[in-house]
Amino acid sequence: MKTSCVRALVVTFVCAALAACATGGSRTASLSPEGLAALEAQRAQRPTDPDINLRLAKAYYAANGFVDARAALATVLLQQPDNRVAQAYLGFTYEGLEQFDSARAVYGKLLAERPSGEVSRLLNGRLAVLARKELHATARAALAHETELSRTPPDPSTVAVFPFRYTGQDSSLRPLERGLAALVVSDLSHVRSLRLVERERLQALLDEMQLSSSGRVDPATGARSGHLVGAGQVVQGQFQEVPTAGVRLDAAMVRATDAGVAATGSGRDQLSLLFDVEKSVVFQMLSKMGVPLSPAESLAISERPTRDLQAFLLYSRGLEQEDRGDFGAASASFRAAAQRDPTFQAAAQQAQSSDAAQSAGGGSEGDLAAAIGGGGPGGQPSGGVTDALTLAINSTVPSGAAIVSGTLTTTEINLPIRNNPVCEAAGCGGPTLPPPLSVGTIIIIINRP
Repeated sequence: MKTSCVRALVVTFVCAALAACATGGSRTASLSPEGLAALEAQRAQRPTDPDINLRLAKAYYAANGFVDARAALATVLLQQPDNRVAQAYLGFTYEGLEQFDSARAVYGKLLAERPSGEVSRLLNGRLAVLARKELHATARAALAHETELSRTPPDPSTVAVFPFRYTGQDSSLRPLERGLAALVVSDLSHVRSLRLVERERLQALLDEMQLSSSGRVDPATGARSGHLVGAGQVVQGQFQEVPTAGVRLDAAMVRATDAGVAATGSGRDQLSLLFDVEKSVVFQMLSKMGVPLSPAESLAISERPTRDLQAFLLYSRGLEQEDRGDFGAASASFRAAAQRDPTFQAAAQQAQSSDAAQSAGGGSEGDLAAAIGGGGPGGQPSGGVTDALTLAINSTVPSGAAIVSGTLTTTEINLPIRNNPVCEAAGCGGPTLPPPLSVGTIIIIINRP
């Protein structure tokens, strides 16, 4: 018996994201106004020509004209659904529009095609760059809605860990500010009753807040930041050298609801025993908070990421460089840490991630698109749209669609296009939709047997 296959797309659409514009990073070479006008004149003569539209899309993208670039790319992909260069530029354009979910969907589609090792590495690096952009955009949005967020009690079982403040004189130890925070996050993540805010997410918020180092140990700042990231508890601390080549570490668990100190921990010993000091501080805070620990949790917290303090210092420096967006320097620091201690898994993993991010974000988008385009048809029509993701790429559903699954043919999307009424009202120049689609629509596509 023949049966029909039903596929669905669950569509969510945030129109406001279309009005945003991300800057920074490298750009392909811009055309002169005359050159751009000449290309636009050519398109006026041949409006559906994919080559002209792709060249225009690159020019618009280089000039931060992301809405125009998106429209030109939609024309290309309706003619050539498998044009990987156009798909890559669509991902870049979605990044520019701060439509990060759509950019991730495009890169995910390209990765799903099992590209070469180099292209796969570059795409994963692009996803790392994308994640960083998204964290900062989320932080900006939280600050913009701080009044509303402050009215919502944060989850008391969610913990955020600030970078520790270094108050000593040896500047070579300063990177440990981030390394110690990462270590505390890792230790507390072994406690099943707690949820941890990712270190990178909190760091993005602190960057957007432009806090001074002294602000990182202010309980009021901790409480404020906890509300912004949904954490009911915030760990703040500082460290410094003490006589006879030692180190002292102090930390406090601050309640986000009232900026009160829920627990403290303090330790002091030789610098070579820094990990022992940090573990002691963590166990003290958990004990004072009345958090019960199973033997397995205690054992996991006691584990050291490395026995080599110099390797940990290099790793900490890599985190500092990565937070600045200097992925090349970060990769070198992480690799140096992994070379000193080949068992230091976190350093090796971070080295791979930073190296890929440097390759994808540090070079031009044109280089990445060329690498992607060299792996397959890259510009030749495929004869039809083959999956639901391509439907989203071609702008016939709202950007931001969460793709569940789906298949369809070109004839099934041959529908008249109209402007999205939500974006018309907001003046954001957003995507176009086939009627009768609207916000919150679920699209059901039925393939005939």
